[in-house]
Amino acid sequence: MKNFDPTYNSIPKAEIHIHLEGAIRTGTIIDIAKTHGLELPSYDAAELDRHVKVYDQLRDLQAVLDAFAIFQRSIASPEVVERIAWELFEDSAKQNIKLFEVRFSPDWAFHGHNLDWDACLESLLRARSRAEAEFDMAIGYIAITSRGMGADSCLRTVDWAIRHRDHILGVDLADGELLFPMGDFVKPILKAKEAGLKATIHSGEDTPASYVIETIHNFKPDRIGHGIHAIEDRKAVELIKERGITLEVNPWSNYLTNSVKTIEAHPLKKLFDLGVKVTINSDDPEVLETNLNNEYRIAHEVLGMGMDEIAACNRNAFEASFIPETEKRRVWEKYFVTN
Repeated sequence: MKNFDPTYNSIPKAEIHIHLEGAIRTGTIIDIAKTHGLELPSYDAAELDRHVKVYDQLRDLQAVLDAFAIFQRSIASPEVVERIAWELFEDSAKQNIKLFEVRFSPDWAFHGHNLDWDACLESLLRARSRAEAEFDMAIGYIAITSRGMGADSCLRTVDWAIRHRDHILGVDLADGELLFPMGDFVKPILKAKEAGLKATIHSGEDTPASYVIETIHNFKPDRIGHGIHAIEDRKAVELIKERGITLEVNPWSNYLTNSVKTIEAHPLKKLFDLGVKVTINSDDPEVLETNLNNEYRIAHEVLGMGMDEIAACNRNAFEASFIPETEKRRVWEKYFVTN
């Protein structure tokens, strides 16, 4: 359901929740497999799409996470990492995205082929520099620590992010919240914050509002990924507002993972109307066959948000972005501020 309707495509956009590993083009997966001798279910793009894209609502979040295996195997070299990032920036520029944060999980993404994390970061930085120059974007990176990789991996990722804090803006705790107790990850995340990194936590995606409350008390995050089930408890909503936390909301993703039963039931606008700082994002655009334009279409045409309200979500993303103030303000004033 990728969308290039000029109504949405012409809007300058800020996106702050997108996973690099979920943004690999099908054709690129095939090219990588042929170059590196990797086995695929099919080398025909249309047929492979049946294995790497989620078109219909699945039973739960874990079912979508399981679909990532082919994407993970495709990350075969630092050169591949650079290509994937560059193509993501190309696809984003076509949607008029000007402020852009991309997150990736080094231990999850790079361990399959035993890649050197620092070499991959250099690849990411080259792709970023080229895209910022060619597309006039402000781009930042966030390092994910995946709950499923365990507490030792979390500490390793945090320590790596701290070493590279000139290039890594923050850390994100991701993966299925139900399966892994948050207590195992509190100390590393707080260590990252103490070192000056920002923190965003996946919470309240497929878990009740109580998880969001616990996440806020334990991690003191700057932002929360998803957070949509906070709508079920006014105390959670008020706590989010009180702490000034911004939610990174991904409507189509939440529908496909069965985090909401119907897309019409998505609480994006309800949270907005309650005064929560919400943003609109695409999460895993290639896996979920979406893009930010499509998420705007859903917000406007399905959920009933006005275009001025969508603009306010863009403003929320700008204000909550981890990108340094001078860098993000330059693109904001050039592309978003109307005289």
